[in-house]
Amino acid sequence: MTAASASGDGVVVEKTVVSDGFVRPAIKIELRSSADAPVVVRFADRIPSGRYVATTEGDAPEPAWGRLAGGRLESTVSLGAGESLAVHYLLDADAAGPVSADELPAPELLHVGALERDAGWRVDPVIRWRSPDGGWVPLTLVDPSMQAGVTDPDAVSGPVVGSWAAHERAAGPSVFHRPTAGSPAVGVVATDAHADAVYRTVVRARAHGFETYVTYAGDPDAEVVRFAEQLGAVVVRPPDAAVGESDAERERARRRALSAAARANGHPGIVFQPRSCPRIDYGRTLDAFANDGWEVEAVPESEPQRVDHPHVLVAIPAYRAEATIGDVVREARRYADMVLVVEDGGGDRTAEVARDAGAEVVEHARNKGYGGALKTIFREAAARGADYTVTLDADGQHDPSDVPELVAAQREERADVVIGNRYMAGSETRLPVVRAVGLGVVNLLTNLSMGRFLPQDWIHDTQSGYRAYTLEAIRVLAEARDVGSGMWASTDILYALDREGFTFAEVPTTIRYDLEGTSTEGALEHGIGLVRNIVGVVEHTHPMVLVGLPGAMSVLLGSLLGVGALQRFLATGLVSVGFTIATAGFTVAGVLLLFTAVLIRTINTHPYFRPPE
Repeated sequence: MTAASASGDGVVVEKTVVSDGFVRPAIKIELRSSADAPVVVRFADRIPSGRYVATTEGDAPEPAWGRLAGGRLESTVSLGAGESLAVHYLLDADAAGPVSADELPAPELLHVGALERDAGWRVDPVIRWRSPDGGWVPLTLVDPSMQAGVTDPDAVSGPVVGSWAAHERAAGPSVFHRPTAGSPAVGVVATDAHADAVYRTVVRARAHGFETYVTYAGDPDAEVVRFAEQLGAVVVRPPDAAVGESDAERERARRRALSAAARANGHPGIVFQPRSCPRIDYGRTLDAFANDGWEVEAVPESEPQRVDHPHVLVAIPAYRAEATIGDVVREARRYADMVLVVEDGGGDRTAEVARDAGAEVVEHARNKGYGGALKTIFREAAARGADYTVTLDADGQHDPSDVPELVAAQREERADVVIGNRYMAGSETRLPVVRAVGLGVVNLLTNLSMGRFLPQDWIHDTQSGYRAYTLEAIRVLAEARDVGSGMWASTDILYALDREGFTFAEVPTTIRYDLEGTSTEGALEHGIGLVRNIVGVVEHTHPMVLVGLPGAMSVLLGSLLGVGALQRFLATGLVSVGFTIATAGFTVAGVLLLFTAVLIRTINTHPYFRPPE
């Protein structure tokens, strides 16, 4: 007999009283999905007054029955397209009498959401009991053959609630975790660079009633890992890195390990802390968890809470773009919650046209350059708390219809920055030969200067201005002091984010070069500026490579020439003036270069020379 049902978002949950195969009345909750993609479902089932959930262990010689009275059961399961799943629990009462369908409340659908497929999309079913006062006990879901209350396993069409977890069983079901509403776990990828913030997260999470799961990016015996465990965190071993695995893939694997550990311990979900571990706003994070389902990003306390908080913000630096900005804004609005235009002191009607097209506009009183406009964009996006910020050009070269592709890649690959790549398969970009050669050289130099020597680690379109950034990346860029104001700011941004360990991904996009007036700077001038900027960065970050290596080679060449001059003198008794001058010249120049490299490195690294924070 069917007790009640609920439905929503293509999922139906049906509750039925069953007796076949059980020693006492049982409840069967069946979920059916008509969605065309995998979904994750969270549901709850309230226990009526006077009844209790009967739990037991199937492998005990004489099963010890326990009871969980009142409250409700909460469960998270995954369903494939068109799939159904049933879970069961034994329902009993102190007084004899059958269970009536009329006394059983309908189940509640708490959340139905899309489930990403990246590497094994299925979520193992988890279930727990929440007491009337808010405490909870994790329960096991076992095969019917392992539940002592089942007399005929073949008659039962799905897993059955078994017992509460062993560490709870020792003290009895009256000892509960007492997290705040929702009670997801907090997941942290620990790094030495943010050790203090990791410790703060563990302590504050426990104070708010949350359990913290910590994995690591580096040495498993690092102090940050050991101390986090001493503070009460659960340390989770990350999966071994696969050959050729990218940084983004390794980060996703670490998060999957944290999520799996939380599921195994009965948590209804997990909140992922960013690497920098800002202070979590637990109230707003739980609101996000209630809306978004199994996995969410922590909401920092510092994040502004504004009514115009956009999910996707398209931001456009614009300089004398009145002829094109209107069409670009109107097209971008189709794919964004907000379009922001930074008018860079061009003195024309760009700002007016952008506002008429529906954009929010920030105007510079004077021209600050492409990089200056981007820095304003980063500050504005951080202030608005945009989940995803996509930058594109105002001249029509970028196709705004690619915005969803960049944002989707950020969600699926969990990359901090997604770059629109004009070279990838799928791009229809027709790049002029001269520009293609120049950009190829710049891409090579940029990757080498970032220490990305292997092609699989490269960013293949370092100069693309079509990019999507996460909120955490935007916050770092909003505070960055080493992003220049010129056209080479795109490279400075990569350097700034790479130093902080952010991850990158690329998707194909088409950039048009058949439009007039798409550049305010000539290709040669632009290329020279980029190379000069790269050299300056390498000089600052790797002076021993840029200056010291040529110095060492010069000293070596001077030494070889000196040996040749000495051999000639011993053989002929004649002094070669040319060899002697060359030897002295190369040796002195090499020593000076080596001395300069050491001096630059000292200036760059010694605390005395660092600028004040």
